Amino acid sequence: MALDAAEALLDAAGPEALTTRAVAQRIGYTAGSLYVVFRNRDDLIMQLNGRTLTALRKELDAAVAGLAAPRQRLLALARGYLDFAVRYPTRWRLVFEHDVPQERVPDALRAQIAAFFDLICAELSALLGTSALDEGQPRRSAQALWGGVHGIAVLSITGKLIAGGTEPPEGLIEDMVVNYLAGLAAQKRLA
Repeated sequence: MALDAAEALLDAAGPEALTTRAVAQRIGYTAGSLYVVFRNRDDLIMQLNGRTLTALRKELDAAVAGLAAPRQRLLALARGYLDFAVRYPTRWRLVFEHDVPQERVPDALRAQIAAFFDLICAELSALLGTSALDEGQPRRSAQALWGGVHGIAVLSITGKLIAGGTEPPEGLIEDMVVNYLAGLAAQKRLA
């Protein structure tokens, strides 16, 4: 109930309005009663971020359902990521913009994040063949690919993408993914 209220508050008023007092007020509880469920505001946000990542993963899984080719799957993952960011900008941004020390990020949330990179690594390995990649290459390439997609998504939802031109973000993501994959394939051929 509190997470539903926090999500609605976040969508309606942004992260600045997301306080334990405001969440408690939305559900008719006292702020103190929320501390039975959440240690503090950071804990509330971490749980909300876990919920956001679960929703994102469901959408990404749906985006690749029925696609067999790794290249198509990687493109679908990138498009799905952008689509989620555009539809749920405050939830999506909170995952990345809420500043807590890494040691306070719950293990469950870390596992969710690692699973996203594992998904990308698996597709890259299937596309390029694991024998052709050095040990760290899939993870490094997954981080680079995600960084490019994430950057385009951030610029798109913050209205800053227009500074570089008028191309739609969907086309930029496709160009970035296709060209990155072509570069990896060329690197494999030259090795």
